[in-house]
Amino acid sequence: MSANTCRYLTALLTEGSFSKAAQTLDISQPSLSQFLLRLETEAGTTLIDRAAKPLRLTPAGELFLKTERQIEQLRETCAKQMADIHEGVRGHVSIGATDYRETFFLTEVLPVFRKRFPNIEISVMEGRTKELEEFALSGATDFSLVIAPLYHPAGLEMTELYKETLLLAMSPNHPIARKHPSTGRDEYPMLDFFEMDREPFIVIKKGQKMNRFFHELCERTNAVPRVVLESESMIAALALASAGLGITLTTETLARRSRVTDALRCFRISPEVPPRTVIAAYRSDQYLSKAARALIDVMREVAKERFERG
Repeated sequence: MSANTCRYLTALLTEGSFSKAAQTLDISQPSLSQFLLRLETEAGTTLIDRAAKPLRLTPAGELFLKTERQIEQLRETCAKQMADIHEGVRGHVSIGATDYRETFFLTEVLPVFRKRFPNIEISVMEGRTKELEEFALSGATDFSLVIAPLYHPAGLEMTELYKETLLLAMSPNHPIARKHPSTGRDEYPMLDFFEMDREPFIVIKKGQKMNRFFHELCERTNAVPRVVLESESMIAALALASAGLGITLTTETLARRSRVTDALRCFRISPEVPPRTVIAAYRSDQYLSKAARALIDVMREVAKERFERG
């Protein structure tokens, strides 16, 4: 089978027609049609239902494409293993991360890693938590930085990197902050989440773990904050909170490293919220290259030195 088999069949399914698929693949439509005919001749059966609009796989085609993807994955694994044997620790590593994790974690990790392994190239794919897990599952990334527990635990393995504490953040001029003045004895005093009842709150949009944590806290305490804004970004939410727009949930990592740190009052949460566990998630059936494993090792080392208290 051709190395283009998966790519061509996937394009036909995604685009739904020969003309659009050919355009996407940057080949002529007759060439694509001839390729499929040769493929079906070799397979001994019809793979694409041409009468369907949009095009779809036949049952045999579904099995064929699934098997071809598995074969392609084996080829990639073999290539990584051969590179490890002949080249040592070098190559390319693709990471999935949120903009927050990229800004406040990878900026600490990658300079250290680059000094030790100058021959390894790094690329980062940004996305929400669910998307990052899908990147890892599909093999689009070698691993993704996400929060445990996983949305899709089947098929993924994980390595714990560090834990981060959740905090409530607000402007020092907020009435609740004034009600609980700083004594200097406790960097992050305890604050009952029920005090957030009916208070203006900035939440992170659905599809991210912080949104789930917010709703879990509301259920546990029967508090009903007044949501004034939903943000895609924890960084933006914290900046808006510092400007007095409302209260938000953040992490100790972000509170310590944000540009707006001096314009914030942060509190630990009562009832107690367990720290979030940051992990590297990768496919359980996929070979993790020496380069990827070296990067995870450096992440754990840097996290222990700079991100964990105690």
